[in-house]
Amino acid sequence: MALGVPVEKKKTAARVAQNANGHKRFRSAHARLAIPARKSVIPPQGTLKTGMAGNPATLEPVTPAPAVERTPNVAEKRQVSLAQMLVFELRVRDAMTSPPITATATDSLRSIQNLMKAHRISGVPILADDVLAGIVSIEDIINALDSGHINEPVEPWMSRKIVTLRDHFSLVRAVAEFDRHGYGRFPVLDANNRLVGVITRGDITICLMHHLERRAEEAAAKEAALVATRAADEKAHRVVFNTHVKSGDFESAGKLSQRIREVLRARGVAPDILRRAAIIAYEAETNIIIHSLGGRITTAIDAIKIRIRAVDDGPGIENIDLAMREGWSTAGPLARELGFGAGMGLPNIKRCADEFTIQSELGSGTRLQAAVFLHKAETKL
Repeated sequence: MALGVPVEKKKTAARVAQNANGHKRFRSAHARLAIPARKSVIPPQGTLKTGMAGNPATLEPVTPAPAVERTPNVAEKRQVSLAQMLVFELRVRDAMTSPPITATATDSLRSIQNLMKAHRISGVPILADDVLAGIVSIEDIINALDSGHINEPVEPWMSRKIVTLRDHFSLVRAVAEFDRHGYGRFPVLDANNRLVGVITRGDITICLMHHLERRAEEAAAKEAALVATRAADEKAHRVVFNTHVKSGDFESAGKLSQRIREVLRARGVAPDILRRAAIIAYEAETNIIIHSLGGRITTAIDAIKIRIRAVDDGPGIENIDLAMREGWSTAGPLARELGFGAGMGLPNIKRCADEFTIQSELGSGTRLQAAVFLHKAETKL
């Protein structure tokens, strides 16, 4: 394949530049190495910057001190818990309390104190003309009470430095923001900047517990059905399916992963192996969505292993060693706003795979292959 992007793909290439800042891939190796490494975390890099009242937070890049690298043992590299899968899959909207308990700027601190007591909460968002204008916490109530201002309007006492989350953010992103800011709660906004909920760490814990219980019940029921109906040769039956992945199609991210889980679950594959294969498929799919002009993923499942082959059309990876570093990402602002582009895609694939190869050429695209053994892998956990 000749270097350079074909003429008929120029329109798609423009969209990739918006999603992934693809032009950054063509920097020289020296220039890219001069850029400080980002922190190795699963959520996207960036910190929420408070806007004016009613405006959502914006992202600004941060450059933390480099973490000390440690070589994980085999169990650490392979083990992926169901809870870890859920924080990737579930969204803030799945865990938040909605509709939120709110007050207005003219309400007294005393009335808000009674509101907190009645609903057993420790913070209340303040609205002005149905727009988020501030937030008041139990600490604010205590300070007002100590100074004899408990019967005054809340407006002078509320905090206007509001950090918000979007309802489409993943729970892993929400956990990262709780760790970063140390707040007890975050107001949640939808795509139209309307306040639609409030989320706390407790909400996330309860949400995960409910989903774990439901998954356990579903797994038990399906396992009972499999034991009763599965023929001896079903595990040896080969399944191959091809998936076309479009550039910028964030809404479809995760569908391939879900399909693979369903096939493997029906075969009675061990849950840890199933989750590793699902993560490989998810990360390969999102990499094509964010960083390419589109591509294909071929999944082959037989009695020995699961093979996943991802091929994309340009622009390719300039430095694969940098791309394999945890936290290194060239994702653009759109991908980060949607909760993608944390720089963990390729490292996650390699960590979950028993076999892994990757080749890339500028202008020609990237070819990635990964495999998970159905039986050999079990002995490594």
